[in-house]
Order: sequence, then C-alpha cells, then structure tokens
Amino acid sequence: MSRTTLALAAGAACIATAAVLATSGSAQNPLPTSLHLVDKESSSIGFFPHHRPRQGDRLGFGNTVSGDDSGYDRGVCTVIGRNQALCIVQERLSRGTLSAQGFINLDRPNKNAPFTVTGGTGAYDGARGTALVTDVNEKTTDIQVSLRP
Repeated sequence: MSRTTLALAAGAACIATAAVLATSGSAQNPLPTSLHLVDKESSSIGFFPHHRPRQGDRLGFGNTVSGDDSGYDRGVCTVIGRNQALCIVQERLSRGTLSAQGFINLDRPNKNAPFTVTGGTGAYDGARGTALVTDVNEKTTDIQVSLRP
C-alpha cells in the first residue's frame, strides 16, 4: 500500500466523522439527516513507516475538509492485520469538532467503508450516526454521513 493511499483512506475516515457530527447541530436548529464532505490530502502532514505496514505499526495523516462544512482533520491509524487498520479521526470544522473511528483497507481503495461517529463539540454536540468513506483517488476522499435522531 502506498503512503498516499493510506493517507487518503485515513482522511476519508476523518471526513466521515466530521460529516456525521456536523449534521447533528444544536437543539435550536433542525438537524439534517445527511451530510456530504470531501477530504483533500495535506501532503506535508503525517507519518508513515518506512516499510510495508505490518501489525502494530502506526501512521498519521491530515486533510483539508470541504463540502457541507469546512476545516481540517487529523487522524491516527494502527495496523491490526495484514490489510486492515483501525483509525481514529478528529475533525476541526467551522461549527465545532467531530470524532469518529472505523476500519480501513490498506491494500485497495475503500468503498463505503463505515465509520462510527463517537462525539463532538459546539454545533455537533451529541452527534451520532454512520459515515461511509469512499476513496475517489489517491488524494481525495468522499464521505456520506447519515445521522440518527
């Protein structure tokens, strides 16, 4: 798996998390039931092993986020198997922060990889739902978020 592919998958996870949290909003505004985010790789941010990732290795990434909200994300993934990593992502968006976690595939593009939204602050306080992460190319990830009431 290439460094760019790993960063893209991790960025996608981050975006998915942000999308879910962003749609939760506050009690004063009706909550949307879906959110769309796009992650673009920040090539100067992140860390990767100098060998093919193996179980126990960690890697990090950062992305710019656009779409229904904007900002940036940072994430850390731990390789848990030959082709899989568990990622934790923090999204810093214009209306608050979001947290998410999920699994990514390390050796092929991710398509509708599910991430769980685990929390948020500001406008995203109490957000929960599922974000589906899809790698568009090596530097861009599309995230579709569905929120629970």
